[in-house]
This record gives sequence, structure tokens and C-alpha cells, in this order.
Amino acid sequence: MKLNKRILCGLLATALAVSTVTACGTPEQSGTESKNDTSSSTSQSTSSTDNGGADTESKDESSDNTGNTGVTEAPSNGSVMKWLGYYDLNTDDKVIVDQFADEGYTVEYIATQSGAVYFEKLAQLVASDDSPDLVRYEWMSFPHGVSKNLYMAIDDYVDFDSPTWSGVKSTIENFNLGGKHYYLPYQVNPGVVLLYNKTALENEGISADPFELYQQGEWTWDTWKELMIEWCDLGDDYYGLLPTGFVAMPFIVSTGTPLIDVDGANKQIVNNMKDANVQRCQDFLQSLAQEGLIQPEYMDPASVFSDGKIMFAEFGLDWGYSSAQKKMRESEIYFVPIPRDPKADAYYSNSDTFGYLIPAGAKNVKAALKYSELCRLAEIDPENQEAAKDEATADALYYPKCPECGVSTPDKLIDKCPECNADRRQNNTHVAMPEELYELKMELKNPESEEFTFLFDDCFGFSTELTDMLQVGDAEGQGCILGGPLKAGESYTALRDSYFGTVEGYLQPYRDIIANMS
Repeated sequence: MKLNKRILCGLLATALAVSTVTACGTPEQSGTESKNDTSSSTSQSTSSTDNGGADTESKDESSDNTGNTGVTEAPSNGSVMKWLGYYDLNTDDKVIVDQFADEGYTVEYIATQSGAVYFEKLAQLVASDDSPDLVRYEWMSFPHGVSKNLYMAIDDYVDFDSPTWSGVKSTIENFNLGGKHYYLPYQVNPGVVLLYNKTALENEGISADPFELYQQGEWTWDTWKELMIEWCDLGDDYYGLLPTGFVAMPFIVSTGTPLIDVDGANKQIVNNMKDANVQRCQDFLQSLAQEGLIQPEYMDPASVFSDGKIMFAEFGLDWGYSSAQKKMRESEIYFVPIPRDPKADAYYSNSDTFGYLIPAGAKNVKAALKYSELCRLAEIDPENQEAAKDEATADALYYPKCPECGVSTPDKLIDKCPECNADRRQNNTHVAMPEELYELKMELKNPESEEFTFLFDDCFGFSTELTDMLQVGDAEGQGCILGGPLKAGESYTALRDSYFGTVEGYLQPYRDIIANMS
């Protein structure tokens, strides 16, 4: 084993509050995670909002947006849905917007920036009675945004037991605050995973493949550390892990105990910094740094494996995998879940979601719910699911528009234009995912998985100041609660004792607000 390295906790390179999204069915939240537990046509709509543009506000108790009884029809002010965001649904989500138009609606885009500016703009619009009708979920939407009365409870308007929403009912329940629900997550996604270069491990003669260990039920903290030690013994410039902005959070979740837990049903916020599981995990991560297994300087997924010296990289699956594989086309990039805590009673895993919330004071709730419903129906449509798998695992994909005759063909797998037989233009950014990896990805998307128990850590859902303390620390990099042990080998006990009171100071105002929410 090479000599230990003492590494200072550096600045956060991946901002979790900033997300990018391509289309309604394929959001990629680079460096983000959301609550636990692809898109062309939809199945038959079960909404009562079939003629959205022609309806006016009503309180029809006989039907709801899922076709079931006992739910109040949502308010409407016409055919226009106002969307506040940092991308335009009309261009970035065109397939769903076109279906939305078939229902009689159009989307008005209100542009803003991401991050803190987004919440400031939303608060201004809500306060001036000019609320948008739909916004996307962000890290700080829950509990921060809900506690600031930025969103509308949707319980009166949605039947969570309907065929449309029952598959994500447990996920929706995670956003329960005092018995009310605010968020419709139409899509569940894998969270943070460990990427690795399978080809490099084979070339270096590493004794076991991480994916095979996972398949055999032997992928644990212990086997993970053993592999990293074997890798790092190849040379002093070899490292076992590149942590990113998530740092220790997904590993803490693997114990079954999140760092910060919002028990919304009971209006409680639990700070688990002193919990024995959190302590045990942080001590384990500290040992990795003290034994020289960690490379703390940030690298993006496109370059992390370029020199062949890093074994694992901690990234969100979709963005991380595709970026790394595009760059390393001559290698097989694989991923595995965060390893299982051998002392936990289940295989706990972090997870991710994507969906929408309706701002407080929204005038066209009916349109917002219809848009969310269309997204969910596209997500669960069997034809869409089959097409998504075929495309993800295909060796090559082709752009819809023929370069010769201009006719568009939705099937991306056909290499010849069915109209004029010309060669279609290949999408050179596509990378094929092996079917066994795709199956694991889908298991990490399944709220009812028999393999994983999904948990969510609410630690990034409060304020930017608390998030910075957890991820980055102060200006000198001190006090990095999630990063200090893993990236710098700092004592978690010392960090816990020094900063527990400060974290409580950030949490207590939210406890007070939530306790008084009706």
C-alpha cells in the first residue's frame, strides 16, 4: 500500500441546485438527486380535462383528472398554461407540448435563471398575484419552497390511487407535509452510482469485476474497499475514488439512516448527525482517505478515466455514464450502485425523481395537472418503454429528418429513409448501453424494487447556506461535514461536535414554520 495522503477539502465542483433537462421524458439532473421512492405517444387519457381550452373554473365533485369520483375539478382560466423555468418547454419538451396542444392548450414561457434567482423570481410572482401555473422540482422545493408557501397542495385535485399515479404513490408520499402533498413526480430515476472503466480493470488484472460482485450479491463496503486497495497498489498515482458534489451523502443513505430526514407526515425535521450509523459510515469513509484511496480534485465524467488512474467516480447515472462512455468509446464504461452497507438490514439506495409543482395562486391548475398527466402517461406507456430500451441498447441511432428528401421518420433505429431509401444521418453522440446495465438502470428506477430500498436525504432541501456548509465548508474549506472525512480524512467526530449546533440553527426556523402550517 502506498503512503497516506493528507488532502484538503476543496471547493465543490458540481452545483446540485443547478439542473439541466432535455425533454419531458428524458430529464438529466446533472449533479442532482431528488426524492426516492421514454416519450412519444401516450396511452388513452384518463383525465376529465379533455377540453381544457374551452372549460372554465368549476367545482364538479363527480369526476377528477383520473376519471375517478370524489376529487374536485381543478380551477382553469382558459387555454394558456404559464411555465416558469430556465428552459422553454415549447422547444425542449416538444413531444408533450404537441400532445398538450391536442388537448386545447398552449404554453407561455416565463424565462428565469436557475439557482437562487429561480426561487426569488417565483416568490415575486406569487406575492404579486401573477403566479405561473407550473414549475419543475428543485432540491430546495421541499421543504424550503413548501415552507415558504410557494406551492399549492394538490390533494383536492388528484387521485393518487388512480392507474396514472398509483405507481409513484409511495414517492409522492415522501413529499407529504402535514398530510398535504405538493409534488407530482412523474418519473423515478437512478440516483448516484459508481462509474468505472471495465476495460482498464481487466487490462490491469484486477481480481474481480464490480458488476459481477453486484450480481452475486457480494457488492458491499468491504469488497469495494478491497478492490480499491488492489487498484491503488499498482502505483502511487492510482486512486480508488473520485468523489463529486454528493460526497458522503449516498454512502450515508446506504446505512438506512439519512443525514437529515424530513418526516413530513408528523411535521418533524430530524438531524441524524449524532446517529451511530452516520458516525460509522463517516468513520469508514475517513479510513479511505487516510489510506490514500481518494482523489479529491474534481474532474468531469468525460475526462475522469482518461489517464487510466482512477478506479471509481461518483456521479449521477444518466449524465455521468453517457459523458464518460462518449469520451472513452474504445473502453467499456460500467456502473454499479453505491455498495451495500454490510451491517444494514436491507440494500438501501439513493434515488432521483423528476416532475412538477403548481405555484400558490396559480390560475390554470387544470392545465398544469393535464401537462403533468401527459408526462406520466408517456412515462408508463409500454410502447414508449420498449422503444426507450431499444434505443438505449442500439449500436446506432439516426436523426429523424432525412438529409435527402426531408421526410421525418420517428423510428431512430432505421438506417435507410423509408421514403427515398437514402442513408439517414447517424447520431454520433449516441453510445449503446449493454442490456445488463440497462436492466440495472431500470431496477434503480423501480419504486417497488425487491432488490433496493430507496431512501432520500433531505439535507440539500433547506438553504444554500446549509448546503454549502455540508458540501464545501467555509472559505478555507473547513467544516465540510459531508466532504471532510471522505476527501480529506478529517475526523467526523470533531466536525460533528463543532458544527451540530450550527446545523441545528439552520434547521430550527423550518421546524417552527412547519409546526404552524395548517
